[in-house]
Amino acid sequence: MLKGSSKGFEGLKAEIIEKNLCSYCGACVSFCEHLELGPESPILKEECSLDKEGVLKCSENGTCYDVCPMTETDIEGLEREFLDSEGMRDERLGIYKKLIAGKTQIEGQDGGVVTSMLVAGVEKKLFDCVIVAERIEGYNAVPEIAEDVEEIKKAKGTKYVQCPMVSKIGEAVKSGKRRIAIVGTPCEIRAVRKIQSVLLKEVPQVEITAIGLFCFESFYHDKFVSKTKELLRIDPSSASKIQIAKGECVVTVNEKRYKTKIANLEEMVRGSCHYCDDVTARLADVSVGSVGSAEGYSTVIVRSERGEQLLDMIEFAIGEVNKEEISKIVRFKKAKVKDRT
Repeated sequence: MLKGSSKGFEGLKAEIIEKNLCSYCGACVSFCEHLELGPESPILKEECSLDKEGVLKCSENGTCYDVCPMTETDIEGLEREFLDSEGMRDERLGIYKKLIAGKTQIEGQDGGVVTSMLVAGVEKKLFDCVIVAERIEGYNAVPEIAEDVEEIKKAKGTKYVQCPMVSKIGEAVKSGKRRIAIVGTPCEIRAVRKIQSVLLKEVPQVEITAIGLFCFESFYHDKFVSKTKELLRIDPSSASKIQIAKGECVVTVNEKRYKTKIANLEEMVRGSCHYCDDVTARLADVSVGSVGSAEGYSTVIVRSERGEQLLDMIEFAIGEVNKEEISKIVRFKKAKVKDRT
């Protein structure tokens, strides 16, 4: 993460936005009335009260700055605060209690584990709502607050373009939701934990369950769609599934698979991804991805008691996990980030 002495939105703008490092997670706008999301980054829509004399500060450096996943972050402190202190600590995977592969009866991106956990959480009243990414026209995605099973199932499947998931936490809290689940990439989960630590520490009645998705990098929507059309001669908006694994991007349209190497999409990658070395969402209650498991299974890393409770709610077939395969991609990502910094 990046260090800096500037504070508030001006600091965020100078250190993150203008350097093309915004992850577009939406954390900054979630609880700040002075900001709104533009097409690629937050915009100050009115004068920030932090700049006025004698005004009580919203947080130490301004909410937008303090909750941004790309400003300086005490990762170990957040691990101590939110994860299981008695879990195993692995240099590549982070803290975890369980590492398994699972396949459920729900058809999802891989083993359907994320959708199954969300459905179980709502049906068994563990969650008042869940924040999910819903695919919309043009292979785009928007964050939605889902309160029933059908809304959750509608959002199943991974989207590889930016979607400001964390922007919905404030709306959920303000609407009276107190037990909230959110699905997000590593940077989004990092932002969630910073919101909990900075803004919700004294509000114990708000419980957030963080489900992290493995992520090597995400893409700018317009660039991804354009490049996919150029390389594969297909429109990704018509795809039934897009899968990124083992160095390839595979797009399925009308049951036919089209492939291109990930290296061909390098210029579509969001700038923030070049400086994020977290592949497995180390701060989540439970992390889920495809790396390390057989086709049709999800790799599941349980990191907290809350994550363990959630996994125990669902039925699934258990498979084997190749831990070294996960470690290999983490090492590769860390080396890639190191080369940039």
